[in-house]
Amino acid sequence: MRTGARSGFMQNYTIVDALGALKACIALTPVMLAPGYVIGWILNLFEFRQRRAILRFVLSVPLTIAICPMFSYLLARFATPALWVFYISTSVGGLLLLAIEVWRFNLQRISKSTWVALGCVVLWVILSIGSLVDLQIRDNLYPSITAYDHSTRIAIMAAIARHVPPNNPFFAHPSVPLRYHYLWMLLCSLPLKVSHLRPRYLMYAGIVWCGLGFISSVALGLKFLLRTKTSIEQQALLAIVLLSVTGLDILPTAYIGFTQRFWLSDMEWWNDPQISSWAASLLWVPHHVAALIACFIGFLLLRHEADADRRWTAVPVIAAGLSFASAVGLSVYVTFTFVLAIILWLLALAARKKWREAAIFVAAGAVAFAWTLPYLLSLRGPGSGAAFAEFALRPFPLGLYVLQEIGISFRNQSAVNIANAIFLPINYALEFGFFLLVGILRLRQLLLRRIEASDNELAGWTLVLSGFLIGTFMRSSTITTNDLGIRCFLPAQLILLLWGAAMLYEWRRDRPQAKPSLWAYAAVTTVLILGIFGTTYELFMLRMFPLLHDRGVTGQSWQESDRQFGKRTYALRSIYEDLDTQLNSAAVVQNNPATEDSIPHMLYSGHDTAAGGLDCGIAFGGDRGLCDQRVRRLVALFEYNHGSLDGACRDYGIDVVVAQDTDRAWHQGSSWIWTQNAMLSNDYVRAFRCAATTDSVQLSGRGVSQ
Repeated sequence: MRTGARSGFMQNYTIVDALGALKACIALTPVMLAPGYVIGWILNLFEFRQRRAILRFVLSVPLTIAICPMFSYLLARFATPALWVFYISTSVGGLLLLAIEVWRFNLQRISKSTWVALGCVVLWVILSIGSLVDLQIRDNLYPSITAYDHSTRIAIMAAIARHVPPNNPFFAHPSVPLRYHYLWMLLCSLPLKVSHLRPRYLMYAGIVWCGLGFISSVALGLKFLLRTKTSIEQQALLAIVLLSVTGLDILPTAYIGFTQRFWLSDMEWWNDPQISSWAASLLWVPHHVAALIACFIGFLLLRHEADADRRWTAVPVIAAGLSFASAVGLSVYVTFTFVLAIILWLLALAARKKWREAAIFVAAGAVAFAWTLPYLLSLRGPGSGAAFAEFALRPFPLGLYVLQEIGISFRNQSAVNIANAIFLPINYALEFGFFLLVGILRLRQLLLRRIEASDNELAGWTLVLSGFLIGTFMRSSTITTNDLGIRCFLPAQLILLLWGAAMLYEWRRDRPQAKPSLWAYAAVTTVLILGIFGTTYELFMLRMFPLLHDRGVTGQSWQESDRQFGKRTYALRSIYEDLDTQLNSAAVVQNNPATEDSIPHMLYSGHDTAAGGLDCGIAFGGDRGLCDQRVRRLVALFEYNHGSLDGACRDYGIDVVVAQDTDRAWHQGSSWIWTQNAMLSNDYVRAFRCAATTDSVQLSGRGVSQ
């Protein structure tokens, strides 16, 4: 019988993953870099052709992320051949333009700050890939904690690679349309059509490219929003360094760790809802950051067009509208926040009687709606039925816990709301840290008229205000996690990051009017140090916590408590690696939907499931009644050895069933796990081919027991 090991030799999955991610980064280059460069050149967005070579490269990735997601969706759905014509054409055009740039370029014109920034980019590539790939120590395998989220998106990417619009991969047979903002996964999955790369590697590479796009967007914000005239390279470098700073999360995390001996695997989880650090946002949720980039580029395009001393043209408006449309498919939460920001900005424009700019924004909104309509119509179908957003005051669970510990109790929800309102300043101080101080100092300078109340300054404040309004008074209810209350702050965080870099640069120049008071300098220094410590803790735990959990460190995790997670994950991945060589992409692979350790299954399978978890992922589309019915039947099979394996396979279109040692039936000698022949097996996992549905299995004889 074939086991999960290959030819008796243990390959190192860490090296395999790192090389796979690097190959995927290269494979995504024609998708992420070339289109933005060519589009910027042809449409001359931001006067692209008149800019320096370095600025053209800085513009390229953000323009791609802003324009291509929705454009790619429309082509993939309605004119697939045109999709490949577009990317082949932009790749060829990009190579020709790049050759011209290289011919004209003079390396001696690159400043030291730019070289340092390029070094930071290389560091980001190493840090991001190192934080995401599996860590192998002998026959123990430890994925990053971020696999908790990425496992879901990797399954969605595999579904997208099969057809667009995709179906919910966690509720196969009958298939239902996927109800999700999946355009980032669509963009990253394009190389799957022409390569043998795994979706997992393209997800990791997408995170690398999203980080590069965001770094570029920061530089663009300094130039086109803050209107930085001199030393923009130094200020951009300061902003990049500030990406390593988060709030004061390390303080409540340390409190919980030392008082309860419970160490958080993700530092952000001390609060619900959290406000993520930049490292966490990029590593956990690149699609939300991509939506931020798309909205920000659209916003900058319109503001730049409004400030131009010329008659406004349709090209920037259409491009901005397409950017906003892309954002809808990248993250509805970030887009919702920008919608409120634009409404506030339109009110400000009306108050200042700037009707020309108001017309530009309204026109871009109409264009965005036209671009988005086909995508929105494709999302119609059965779902969880939960409301997208509802009014609710932002909670502060840690503060309520501390009050209860000292004997203060709450008799009703009104008392809880009052306590949460009182705790809001502390809540935001802990979450924002340095960046809250930046906002306070910036507001003080504005009120004292040390900073001009320009259009761009007020536009920045609308982005900040919209985040705080939504984050304070609203929450999302689509899933348990309040994603709206978390992601709505991304625009505000970006503006505060830009202001923070500008403030620190002015302090460094030691100008008398910018010189801070002693208390301001001490406070900023303290929160900066604590913010860097927080990010360091977060990156370490995201990478190492699964290993630490196997060594006895307690904390919040999806892992089993028997300290066999590393060996079990290695065994599980080995089985799925072999299954991948024997199954076609349309095969349905089912594990126990009631397992607490479902993350590795989604991470390594790459196939649809009949019931992905106890809820079948119906938040992404599906019928609750059908889900409950099949979950009861499958759980009875895995947990109690009740029912027929072949009958379940036939009724739900399952091709392969994967059982593991955490299933109760595994420990029953008379169960189907031991009475039927396994196609693949090791000490922790057994895979079975369903007799009733063999069409999806390549009967090559490899790995099939006789």
